[in-house]
Amino acid sequence: MKLFKVFVFMLALVFAACSSDSGTVPVNPDNPDNPDNPNNPDNPDNPNPPSGGGTIYFPANKNPDAASAFYNGWMANFYVTFGEEVSPADELYYSDDLLPLLRQSARIKFDQPTETVSEGIGYGMLVAVFQGDQARFNALMNYYLAFRYAPAAGDYYMKWKVTGFKTGKGSSASDADLDIAASLLIAHEKWGSTEAANYLQHGINEASSIMAKEVNPESHLIVPANDGPKLSTGAVYNISYFSLVAIKLFSMYDTQRADQWNQVLESTIAYMKKVQDAGNGLWPDWCDINGTPTDPENGSSTGLRNDSWGLEGIRIPWRLVWYYSWFGDDRVKEMIQKAAAFAVNVTGGDIKMMISRYNYQGEVNKSGIGIGSAGHMGAFCSLTMIDPQYADFLNTCNQVVLDTPLGSGTIYFTPSIQLLYLQLLNGIMAR
Repeated sequence: MKLFKVFVFMLALVFAACSSDSGTVPVNPDNPDNPDNPNNPDNPDNPNPPSGGGTIYFPANKNPDAASAFYNGWMANFYVTFGEEVSPADELYYSDDLLPLLRQSARIKFDQPTETVSEGIGYGMLVAVFQGDQARFNALMNYYLAFRYAPAAGDYYMKWKVTGFKTGKGSSASDADLDIAASLLIAHEKWGSTEAANYLQHGINEASSIMAKEVNPESHLIVPANDGPKLSTGAVYNISYFSLVAIKLFSMYDTQRADQWNQVLESTIAYMKKVQDAGNGLWPDWCDINGTPTDPENGSSTGLRNDSWGLEGIRIPWRLVWYYSWFGDDRVKEMIQKAAAFAVNVTGGDIKMMISRYNYQGEVNKSGIGIGSAGHMGAFCSLTMIDPQYADFLNTCNQVVLDTPLGSGTIYFTPSIQLLYLQLLNGIMAR
């Protein structure tokens, strides 16, 4: 009987080894299939759990502490609470209905520090939830709730620009709405929802408004805004607005519209791939339904240079790598690989040779174009997380972005993008 039990035990061991999908584990510790490699999805130390996400490779000099220090500096520079800015004597100028919410709110200062844009609230909520900073997240969420477009009418997206804690104006900005909604659903996953902080319901409400007012019914793509002759009609798109993570989360949590969100996701990936394939490897800042660079006629500098990958497009790599690491998708991986090859080739493998914009099609023109910011460099860094052959480039690049100081200026966009890339590159954005 003992011999039989031993035989069964040994047979079970053999069967377990033979049934492994990965076969024999290589001895090479750098092989991603090795269970001791931190990039192996089955390694408990891997910040990418085996939840359907794709494998990305972190830099050897990954430094979450330094990225967290940058986060703290960013918050110190741009985050301001209602109590810090509004004296008790001035509270009488605020609506009695909103005052209780505003007292618990905070905003992210725009380039003009007396103003806030919805994009900044979206970035602030994302970086806070990734950092596990629930107090600041809740304060920024309350600001969003106070300045939604028309919640009584079911329009839960945020007004584009707000003066201090007072008056909101303008149409929506769909990139901000996507980031705000995604951050709310991530907060629900991280902290759970309560009656006092119902992240889930707020996220679903925001998603419902995006579907109703910011998704073109013919292309199934997200338009840049809920209003405007070009921005809301499907005449122009901004690919850097497309948050695949947000759309995927909507398909998971906004169950009433799950099929519609899956259609948006499929259409968005197909469109991004089509536009990339028609160019040098990146995407133009603004383009029409055919992928032709197009002026959005909103007065932006990027609109006038719409045939370039520049200040708008630097967000696309973050959005793609973030999505791939969380949810995987061979089509997205292929886009990242193609863009990574362009990034390494066009810089000659030296990230410090990166410029601030690249023409979408034709021979690359570097004449008269300045060096890219840390946000630009973070974009190229993140692309090379897709393949270990770029390890040297990735390590050098991450160190450059880590070493670039926050600065003390009031321009908020570039350091915000730098922070998002630092979180991605250094493991803070892992699910």
